Amino acid sequence: MPDWLLWLLPVLLAPLAAIAWTAFASRTRGPVEAIESVQAYERFRQALASPVPAPRSRARRRRPAPVRTLGPR
Repeated sequence: MPDWLLWLLPVLLAPLAAIAWTAFASRTRGPVEAIESVQAYERFRQALASPVPAPRSRARRRRPAPVRTLGPR
């Protein structure tokens, strides 16, 4: 297989994969039973109502950025 084809293959396959993924993700889905929909909504509400864990108490130490000079003065 020529080297140029190996270099261009990702350029050709990436848009095709994106088109396939978009078509798959946006497909129409079948009807859902009312009870399943209500249960899913209740799980969603419970997830939003649950407390958020506190952030880590130990802060990350950041060193100041080095000062760059334009040369000797």
